[in-house]
Amino acid sequence: MGTEKETKNIIALDRIAPYVRYVNYKIFDGGTLLPERIIYDHEFIYCLSGEACFLYAGETYTVKKGELFYICPRLHNTMIVPEGKTFRVHCVHFDWISPEARYDFRAEQVYLHKENLPAHAEAPDPLSGKTFETNNLSQNTLPPIKEERLLERPNPEVDPALFPPLITGLDYDTTAPLFKELYQSYSQLGIGARLRERALFLQLAAEVCGLTSPSRDSCGLFHQKTISEAVNYIQEYYTEDISLPLLAAHSGLSPKYFGRLFREQTGFTVREYLTGIRIRNAKHLLAHTDSPLEQIASGTGFQDKFYFTKVFKRLTGITPGKYRKAYGHLDEMKQGEQAFFW
Repeated sequence: MGTEKETKNIIALDRIAPYVRYVNYKIFDGGTLLPERIIYDHEFIYCLSGEACFLYAGETYTVKKGELFYICPRLHNTMIVPEGKTFRVHCVHFDWISPEARYDFRAEQVYLHKENLPAHAEAPDPLSGKTFETNNLSQNTLPPIKEERLLERPNPEVDPALFPPLITGLDYDTTAPLFKELYQSYSQLGIGARLRERALFLQLAAEVCGLTSPSRDSCGLFHQKTISEAVNYIQEYYTEDISLPLLAAHSGLSPKYFGRLFREQTGFTVREYLTGIRIRNAKHLLAHTDSPLEQIASGTGFQDKFYFTKVFKRLTGITPGKYRKAYGHLDEMKQGEQAFFW
């Protein structure tokens, strides 16, 4: 299960060199329903108050005050704020390591199609009442980037056992000020502000790791590596017949023990994780190709189109046909509209 490609997908924490692309502060009123989107880098959404429900990779999560939601690239997601609630958040778009120039992009080009600000506009900080010059809005209008280029971006990520989608248990009195400082630093110009961004982001990562890191004895490290390899294997070979006994046999552990470790470190059973990967890829094919359902079903690991339709509807709430009708126009949309920013 250890190929060169897999090794590049997961990076060790001691190798991260975070690149903060965009930071904002948002207030969403109760009853807000945001349409489905994908992003092309990574995003932290930190809840300062209120709550919201996220549909992400076929699973539903409720995010409340003091909790952190982590979204990975190219996974469909949407958000609903319950009536009577107000969702107040900081959102941070980033890469775990600085991208090559050819794979870099600016938030204004992709996520801010309707939110561009004039060059060096003053951005008020709603938390402190101060104003700061925006640090990287040098043009009011930037040329769009073709989606093909964004889809080709390598997106290394850290061990999903350390950074699952929903991260709870963070100390609000420690974490909230870090996000506030990160937002303020992003709103300032200069190399000093960029260095502070990286330092603050690393502090946030350290807070998360303090909660999610497994035991550092040799057994704990071995199991962490074992589950990471299994996750990479599923992502690479999701079209094949993958089962809990198969993965357990590769690891040398019993199926029962391996299954417990997998759920503890990913938040999903092996079947749930595998199905989520298959549905994610099926969504992309439905939205971006004219392939018939039979071909999409077989090409994403489902035994036939009927079973595929049943699972797809159970996880998304609609049939593949209705999904294609609703999202099959993505290739015709303007770049900023198909990957809108929250």
